[in-house]
Amino acid sequence: MANRQKPKSWRVTLCAILFAGGLLPDRVCLADQSKSTNELVIFRAQSGQTTTLLIHGTADISAMGPVILGFQDEFPDVEVQYRLYQTVPLYQDAISQSGEKPVADLLVSSAMDLQVKLANDGYVQQASITARGLPDWAIWRNEIFGFTLEPAVIVYNSDVLRPDEIPKSHQDLIRLLERSPDRFRGKVATYDIGVSGVGYLFATTESMLSANFWRLAHALGTVKAQLFCCTEDMIASLVRGDAFIAYDVLGSYALQHISLQPNLKIVLPEDYVVAAARTIVIPRRAAHPMLARNFVNYVLSESGQAVVAKAFGLSVTGLGTDREQMKTRYLADKPGVLSFPTLGLPALTYLDLIKREQFVKAWQQIVSP
Repeated sequence: MANRQKPKSWRVTLCAILFAGGLLPDRVCLADQSKSTNELVIFRAQSGQTTTLLIHGTADISAMGPVILGFQDEFPDVEVQYRLYQTVPLYQDAISQSGEKPVADLLVSSAMDLQVKLANDGYVQQASITARGLPDWAIWRNEIFGFTLEPAVIVYNSDVLRPDEIPKSHQDLIRLLERSPDRFRGKVATYDIGVSGVGYLFATTESMLSANFWRLAHALGTVKAQLFCCTEDMIASLVRGDAFIAYDVLGSYALQHISLQPNLKIVLPEDYVVAAARTIVIPRRAAHPMLARNFVNYVLSESGQAVVAKAFGLSVTGLGTDREQMKTRYLADKPGVLSFPTLGLPALTYLDLIKREQFVKAWQQIVSP
């Protein structure tokens, strides 16, 4: 059976670096940032606090923190509480009627399909936005708003891979693993799509884009790929030297770490590029819906999108719609055709319970028999 890995507390080190570099101010109160235990990060108000905005989100504090701080620059009397989640538990808590946990004012997730399901099932409310120039794909029914564009990339350890081994495409990765299964046994990291919402989203999208999807799954199974819940834990396995290659990494996290780990390199595949949008919704039962709308308007505004572009790599305006800018941001000579995210009913295709069960079961039988 494939090696399913547990999250590590290494994220605290990254945040310590951010504090030391002045990227996060002292007023941010950091708990141990474990998504599996839903730790809370508190951004204290810059001035006299009048109200609190509660956000449940899957983005690490290193990316989401600057966005929240930018919002507080415009709304200095608001304390923001940010609770960390994995994608599937975030969805499950959003539909729970138990009343045991406070209802969030905003939900931020990279699992676009699960956000669409929340909206389609009546769990979110509409928001009027003032932002202009957003691409059509970034908004659905004024209920779901995409505010980032995050390609799935390949990250590798350049201290280990020879130049002729660097996979520049999905096809290259298949050939590499098929040619040298012993060399890469246990040395490839990817999502466990049975527990990761964004991992499942990438997998189902790629299965529709590429006839070689299942061949790649077989290659991952042959080398006994390490399976993780989260992108940051895949990257951590690279940092520790446990893995040589990480596949389907969210590009935003990869960009954060290559400056800290110069031996880590990013590949934007040359055959095709799958991308996710981190989306934001306002739950139907939000306690502060007007304040939540202010946050949505901020992240979609020109100033908010400028912060998003720096924090997440690509925004949905400007950088996010310009392929040349994407090439520059990821140092890619010739990235493949970009498959833009799908917000709307088509995103629900593989969330049908029977289809999901069949897909995950087939994948697990191949990748982690």
